[in-house]
Amino acid sequence: MIKKSKIKEWGIAGLFYLFRIVPIKQNKIVFCNYLGKGYGCNPKYIAEEIIKQKKDWELVWLTENMNASFPKEIKKVRYESVRSIFELATAGVWIDNQRKLYYNRKRRKQYFIETWHGGGGPMKKIGADNPRNFGNKPYERTSKHMDRIVDLMISNSTCCSKIYRSAFLYTGEILECGYPRNDILAGEWYGYKEKVYAFFGLPMETKTVLYAPTYRNGRKLDQYQLDLVMLREELHKRFGGEWVVLMRLHPTMAKKADYVTYSSEVRNASVYDDTQELLAGCDILISDYSSVISEFALTKKPVFLYATDVKEYAVERDFYIDYYTLPFPIAENNQQLKHNIETFQDLEYKEKVEDYLRLVGMKDQGRAANTIVQRIEGWMNV
Repeated sequence: MIKKSKIKEWGIAGLFYLFRIVPIKQNKIVFCNYLGKGYGCNPKYIAEEIIKQKKDWELVWLTENMNASFPKEIKKVRYESVRSIFELATAGVWIDNQRKLYYNRKRRKQYFIETWHGGGGPMKKIGADNPRNFGNKPYERTSKHMDRIVDLMISNSTCCSKIYRSAFLYTGEILECGYPRNDILAGEWYGYKEKVYAFFGLPMETKTVLYAPTYRNGRKLDQYQLDLVMLREELHKRFGGEWVVLMRLHPTMAKKADYVTYSSEVRNASVYDDTQELLAGCDILISDYSSVISEFALTKKPVFLYATDVKEYAVERDFYIDYYTLPFPIAENNQQLKHNIETFQDLEYKEKVEDYLRLVGMKDQGRAANTIVQRIEGWMNV
């Protein structure tokens, strides 16, 4: 028996071919963020730069949540609806941050910019480099499909570019211009604190620590046993002020955010749309193996690593770099985290972070979105 999912995929592919009777509209751009998750990540910052420059382009966004707030210049279309397929089939430009499977059929005169949703610096292994994907034929087929349809991938570091080649089996053009979402971290990130604090109703004199761990296999919460009471006390002792924890789960685990106990001192940051604004607005980051670590490092603000399962994770996913050579203080339990906070030296830390950013070849300079808009304009004028 043919699975319903296969029938749906074939139907989508068929619609892509059917809509080829409609001419391509060269100045129409269709954006998508992580399978319809909404207005965010690299596509958001490219769209905002287009709007800022007042380009006479038609902007379409594919989203699962039609009630979400978008700029008035952007038309919302439901993700994987018939209308969304029509928009993709007739757009001059696609901008996405996630892999498109085989049933997404791009036309020859369309331009596909893949911005990806991870990256930043060499951390956990992804794609074909991930041991779990060794010999994974469906993954290999999807990679080959993406290699055929992607015209440009953007990267924010030399290390990231190398990973694209090995992890995604990508052979096309890579533009090392930085990530548009990091423009606010490499540039003027100071002003976002007020916006983040207003969302959570926090007094401006409050200090915030963002706890943003990555996901685990099985999407379990077992490894997130951070002592938040101790954390707030130690941050107060070392850095002064009253601290609030903003806890943000990985997008693939956002549905489990309700399983966490929140209070006035621990807020649910999984409901905040834009991770980069959280990074810009908070004072300290705690994570484990997430790409946000390298991105937050652009601000030179303190990063503490809390990784209780680092040895198991090294076997499960492996790393692109020796985890223990990272410039961020590493703790495998709460006592070590307490010690790392107590002994934190700001000047020494910043020097190590600068060395790390040079090592991975970070390219973020705060102008990535503008660079990509120029590339799109150049393609449209050909």
